[in-house]
Amino acid sequence: MKIINNFYRIAAVAVLLLSACTNTKQQEKDALNEVIKVHDDAMAKSEKAMKNKMLLDSLTKTSALKDTANVASIVSNLSTADKAMEDWMHQFNVDYTGKAHEEVMQYLADQKKKVVQVNNRLNAAVNQSDQFIVTNKK
Repeated sequence: MKIINNFYRIAAVAVLLLSACTNTKQQEKDALNEVIKVHDDAMAKSEKAMKNKMLLDSLTKTSALKDTANVASIVSNLSTADKAMEDWMHQFNVDYTGKAHEEVMQYLADQKKKVVQVNNRLNAAVNQSDQFIVTNKK
């Protein structure tokens, strides 16, 4: 009887350990998915930024814009925001080999903050360029 009780205790501990391990992997996967979701949104904005840069370039070549300093500033904002996206992507690493769960979760939380900042920067630059293009398109 004592052996059976010990067996059940060991089995219960094993189940708890396995579920805890699975739970941490799921937490890491969920955290990564949050980062990727923001990344995907930022990538769409990055593409829009490049399109707007081309439109602004075309506007300056084909029309008599008087506000060329503003165009240069807007193009600079688009380029800077796009560069921030490229820089973030180059430093992002999803290889967690040998890292503790807490380390992985902290890394992903930090990366989410960074990519949200990049996304916000892209959003502001794209909105600014959209407004200028709509106002100055003939």
